[in-house]
Amino acid sequence: MIKAVVFDLDGVVYVGKHAIPGVPQEIARLQKKLPVFFLTNNATKSRKQYVLHLASFGIRTQQSNIMTSSFGCAKYLLDNFGTKKKVFVIGEEGLKSELASVAQAKITSSSDAKFLVCGLDRAISYEKLRNALLCLNKGAHFILANNDPTWPTEKGLAPGSGAIGALLSYASGRAPDVIIGKPSTYLLEMLLKSHNISPSDAIFVGDRLDIDIRMANKAGLKSVLVLSGVSKKEDIASAPPSDKPNIVLKTAAHLGSALGL
Repeated sequence: MIKAVVFDLDGVVYVGKHAIPGVPQEIARLQKKLPVFFLTNNATKSRKQYVLHLASFGIRTQQSNIMTSSFGCAKYLLDNFGTKKKVFVIGEEGLKSELASVAQAKITSSSDAKFLVCGLDRAISYEKLRNALLCLNKGAHFILANNDPTWPTEKGLAPGSGAIGALLSYASGRAPDVIIGKPSTYLLEMLLKSHNISPSDAIFVGDRLDIDIRMANKAGLKSVLVLSGVSKKEDIASAPPSDKPNIVLKTAAHLGSALGL
């Protein structure tokens, strides 16, 4: 029996500034029947910002129902290294905000930081990359928000956090010490545990076989692939068993009818 639904965001609920038709209405309908959560690899916003962002599409929720890789980076830093650490950040205000509020991190532009946290940064510069590399070459702990090579926009796929992380890994000869986001189950397990929900009672809706579906299957959730984002129907046949979805839908607007909800 399905007791909760977890939605990915980019490519599932919206693409860029445009909601996928019918999805906000379907989410509102499902929210009257069971708990609905949101989990995203996108670290550009904080959970508080995502509450407002979802509201702009007509989707009402609260911060505790949202899990992001920005919060995950901050929680990982706090749980493993404590507070008030000096951190060099490649990323946007949402990531910096979570690091500062959750882990009380000291955000710095200095290359002597002991921690490098890297997420999607749409204002990336050569100087920022150079200083990040200096941090890594001095032994900074390398935290990558997610390894997504791309993310979907209205104009097509754009470089993602993983592309920036790959550049730094290639330059430094170092792999990240930890990758917080999907397909790691870290964020999903933290979200479900905070709401006392068993993985076997939940369903995850995503748009990438190698990231969303792989994570859901590994964590023991029923997996739903929607074709409104990155992966396409023809990709399923060549996907390994770990990445094959239980259900395939054109968009998440059809989720309730497919599940009998």
